[in-house]
Amino acid sequence: MDAAVIPLLLALVAVGAVLYLSYLFSRYLAVGAAKMNKSRNIKVIDRVVLGQDRMLLITKIGEKHYLIGSSSHSIQILAELDSKDIVDVPYLENISGNIPFKDTLKGMLAKNK
Repeated sequence: MDAAVIPLLLALVAVGAVLYLSYLFSRYLAVGAAKMNKSRNIKVIDRVVLGQDRMLLITKIGEKHYLIGSSSHSIQILAELDSKDIVDVPYLENISGNIPFKDTLKGMLAKNK
């Protein structure tokens, strides 16, 4: 083997190791963030981004639902919503893709009839 090839292979292995360790560390951070964001009593049901720093959120706090407006300067409860006004969309509950699109479409069409 040429003497210049060995340092090149070592550098390639080092870059691969750094990439793999970065992957592991990012997964560790994602799991930790998911644990911190989990709450038994407060859930964000839906959100709509209205601008760069503005959004509307539908939240469930205990058994009540609220429409909340959020911006970089303030957070306000805009309305208390009735539970019957909240539409349960099954495809949002399982984002992993285990529910076929055809079944989701049939369910949504049946709900609208």
